[in-house]
Amino acid sequence: MKKQTTTLIAFFLAALCFGFKAQAQTTYKLNPKESSFKVLGTSTLHDWHMEGAEASGQCVVNADGSIVSGNVTLQAESLKSGKGGMDKNAYKALKTGDYADISFTVSAVEGDKISGSLTIAGVNKPVTFEGNVSQNGDKITVSGTTEFLLTDFKIDPPKALMGTVKTGDKVSLEIKSTFIK
Repeated sequence: MKKQTTTLIAFFLAALCFGFKAQAQTTYKLNPKESSFKVLGTSTLHDWHMEGAEASGQCVVNADGSIVSGNVTLQAESLKSGKGGMDKNAYKALKTGDYADISFTVSAVEGDKISGSLTIAGVNKPVTFEGNVSQNGDKITVSGTTEFLLTDFKIDPPKALMGTVKTGDKVSLEIKSTFIK
């Protein structure tokens, strides 16, 4: 009987601790209206950038404000340069017919480093953003910048005008993601 009582007490203590841990975490949803996504690059003609807006995501935060997990998914064809021909070439390079989304999943936040995995055109690679996380009331804002090579994601840098204008292989991704309760 004593062993059964001890087991029952241990079970209730574990359930109680798990319950407190679960209550100590809050899920925030991405607010696309307060978020921005920008890709910046170069070409043999001029520097360029594209901005995207159609995104979804969430982050889970501990009571101390630390991010436990998070993800953001951006519709690749929401990236716009203001130039239809450039957009069309970019979508072809990103293989948006097969891979409609660009996504980032957080694996760690340490100081000004936000690490995780970035998936573009079906290829997943680890990346680290230099940035910060701030909390203001019911909002959490994650902002940062990372650089990578398009060829690392098996993307051939786009060309235009019969190959006379070539996009540089190195691009920067700037994000500002605002999450709300």
